[in-house]
Amino acid sequence: MRRLTHVACTWLVVGPGAWVLARLFSSLDLDYGGHFLVFAGLGVAAEWLAVNFPHGQLSGGFALVLATFILFGAPAAAWTGALATLISQGFWPRGNSLRTVLFNAAQHVLAVMAGNYACHRLAGPAGDQISTGQVAGLLAFSGVYFLVNHLLVSLYITTSGKYRHPLLSRGDALRWDGLTCLSCIPVGLLMSYLYRETGLSGVVLLSLLLLVIQFVLRLYVHTELANRELLALYHVARALNQKLDVQEILDLVLKETRRVVSYHSGVVYLWSGEKCCYEARAAAGPFRDKLAGSMIFKGEGFTGWVAEKGEPEIIYNAREDPRVRHEPGLFQVLRSFMVIPLLADNRKVGVLVIGDKRPFAFNENHLHTISVICGQAAVAIASTLLMKQLEDSANTDGLTGIYNHRYFTYRLGVEFQRARDAGLPLALIMLDVDNFKLINDRFGHVAGDAVLVELARLLRDAVGERGVVCRYGGEEFAILLPGFDSARAGELAGDLRRLVREHHFAVKDMPRQVRISLGVAGYPRDARDADMLVKMADRALYGAKRTGKDRVVLYGQLADLPRQEW
Repeated sequence: MRRLTHVACTWLVVGPGAWVLARLFSSLDLDYGGHFLVFAGLGVAAEWLAVNFPHGQLSGGFALVLATFILFGAPAAAWTGALATLISQGFWPRGNSLRTVLFNAAQHVLAVMAGNYACHRLAGPAGDQISTGQVAGLLAFSGVYFLVNHLLVSLYITTSGKYRHPLLSRGDALRWDGLTCLSCIPVGLLMSYLYRETGLSGVVLLSLLLLVIQFVLRLYVHTELANRELLALYHVARALNQKLDVQEILDLVLKETRRVVSYHSGVVYLWSGEKCCYEARAAAGPFRDKLAGSMIFKGEGFTGWVAEKGEPEIIYNAREDPRVRHEPGLFQVLRSFMVIPLLADNRKVGVLVIGDKRPFAFNENHLHTISVICGQAAVAIASTLLMKQLEDSANTDGLTGIYNHRYFTYRLGVEFQRARDAGLPLALIMLDVDNFKLINDRFGHVAGDAVLVELARLLRDAVGERGVVCRYGGEEFAILLPGFDSARAGELAGDLRRLVREHHFAVKDMPRQVRISLGVAGYPRDARDADMLVKMADRALYGAKRTGKDRVVLYGQLADLPRQEW
């Protein structure tokens, strides 16, 4: 629907503009045809050297339009301006479609005629020697030309659905466009004066001043955009200094990238050593759900090639670029792309891909700025992953790969505080391998270690997300069960005892069956604090050992056991 609206609005401007231009041809004084062509040629130079502006461009060509209007009237101003637009944007295109070029020429014609009407209503026909009374008319022409031009361009952008530049507002566009127009008015007046005094040579020389003005305006616009990009980079750096996890960093990259450049869809791939591929970990835009979970292998397609090469790349038009023209996925539905590797000390961390429906949506400045953001993010990601590895190493038992006693102590405090604050139960299972010393003595410590490794895997898989399995020390294990009372924990302990009893341990030269004893205690029934919970579960385990082993004993059952047995 939006596309149909955009096409309709475009041709509602192009049609009347072409009709008016055709009607004006008969009003041209062709004796000055060569002069018109010179003015049009200077207009081409001004348009071709225009300042690139988000969703448009800033040109000093209005000075030539104003001078032509004063010297030769509205028909000549409309024709020379239209020719300059068609030639500069049609023969030296900047990514604009033919419809866009025709629209730009037509809206120029309509703006000239609207300004001409305002000038006639206020001060009479233009073209004679400039008098004090005509100054108001020329100012009216300039003001109406500016307003009509700006309104039509805004209409085109709004109906096209183009994204507003994230670093700029509508006020910025209006201010810069107005500044350009105000700068051109005195130059246009001076051009008309020099033409009457010196002919075309004075106009040509003054056009150099016009190009200087455009150069100064270019510096101003680019400097302001650069300052805003630096501010965006500052926000990124400040945010990355906070303690963020990897997912938060990836979401921040997509968010801050959109602060610098508009895009339709984006995705960040991170290298997964386990899967040996780049895995999509964060995505943004309408294709977010389809991109989530996608994978790219080393060197696979254009994205995999860029990730391995380690240098960022721009695709200006995916339909014409042979590198991606036949590649499936995003490259078939979007037109412009930036693919930027995430590198930290030459280590390939991942790759960022952003795309847009517009061709030529990104440029080298965008690539440089987003590359800086990606560089900062890559270092933060690498540091975060390293810290997580160190934490995991500090919290993981080196033999079994499950949590160690240090982590158990920390997690016990956290879960106990949570249970007490929320009024929820918390259970603890302590278990021990029966006759483990005999296994070590008879079959060796290597066999004993293998038993512990396999037992740890069994316990971790059986408990799953319901609890936290830790190696408490030696052949003893602890299982924290948040939300479990003693009875429910006792049922799980019984299941674990049977699971271990029935499991065949693949340890060479050793009987395949292993037995375990388990003790269970719970909060708040059996203990008032975390230390007491451990003590009571350990007493229950001791009771299981003293009463025959290979069994489960709850702390509440100890009173029913013979005192001398435990």
